[in-house]
Amino acid sequence: MELPELEVIEGAQWYWAGRRMAVNNVPMSIKLFSFPGTQEQVKAFYLGLWKTRGHGKLTQKAIGDMSILGYQLDGFQYSVQFSQQGEVVDGKIVVTPTPLNYEERRKTSLPLPPRSRISSVVESIESGQRSESVTFESSLDVPQVLDFYLTQLKNDQWVQYSGSGDGYGGAVVSFQRGGELLQLNIKGLQGANSTFSQVLINWVK
Repeated sequence: MELPELEVIEGAQWYWAGRRMAVNNVPMSIKLFSFPGTQEQVKAFYLGLWKTRGHGKLTQKAIGDMSILGYQLDGFQYSVQFSQQGEVVDGKIVVTPTPLNYEERRKTSLPLPPRSRISSVVESIESGQRSESVTFESSLDVPQVLDFYLTQLKNDQWVQYSGSGDGYGGAVVSFQRGGELLQLNIKGLQGANSTFSQVLINWVK
């Protein structure tokens, strides 16, 4: 799905934080910007820009010193979050399809230990390089999760080339398979009368 262009206020420096990416199967584009001016100028720019687009749904709110503008039109929703930082305004622009146009889905082809719950799956393509980041929690402890992946990944022809951490409170382990790279980050969390784990897997395909 092609996402609309993200306009940045004139005079701002900006860069892509995410392009051609998907979060839980929802396409998303993100730009970060820094504008030498005031929040009121940024607000006026986007309200004026969206007014020329047509009668979309507009929202405005503030959380602390951050302003958040939202706009929904023609099946897409835009969000601009920004705050004054000295003489500049730092902000983030995000566009996604509206929920009616895309179904959220949290699935991955990576093996998951038993009793795991996926928090997010982020897929992206940059310069032709595909990557996937999966975050999940498991009711297994760190050694159990680590054993699971050492076995599973070895069976899938991955070769371990580095590792750190004690393997009990946490571990960071890196693997390679041909031109693919995979990094496994496991952190132990203390729950009510039990130990469970939070896991982040970064897979460069």
